[in-house]
Amino acid sequence: ERDSRRFSIKYLLGVMNSAPAHDFLRARRRSNIHLYPDDWKELPIPDVPPDAQDPLVRLVDDILDAKAADPDTDVTAQENEIDRLVHALYGLSDTDIAAIGERPG
Repeated sequence: ERDSRRFSIKYLLGVMNSAPAHDFLRARRRSNIHLYPDDWKELPIPDVPPDAQDPLVRLVDDILDAKAADPDTDVTAQENEIDRLVHALYGLSDTDIAAIGERPG
C-alpha cells in the first residue's frame, strides 16, 4: 500500500492503457480470451517521481475531458503521445519499438 501511494491514479491509468502495456500483457497472458488479475500484477510500472508522472496525467485528463464532452471524439493524438511517453519511461529505443510492433488499430 505504501508503494502504491507513489503513483497518481491517472498515471497508472495512462501506463496501463498504453501500447507498451498492451504488448507486455499480450506476450505474457495465460489465455487469449481472458485477462486475469495476476497478468496485470506482472506489468512493471515505471517508478518515477510525481513531476515525471505529470505529462501522462495531463494527457489522461485531456482524454477524459474530451470523452466526457463527446464520447465519439477522436483522441488518437493523445493516445499516441501517451504511448511515446510510456515507451520513453520504459527506456525503449526506436529499434525496440519497431521490433515489438505498432499499436493495434
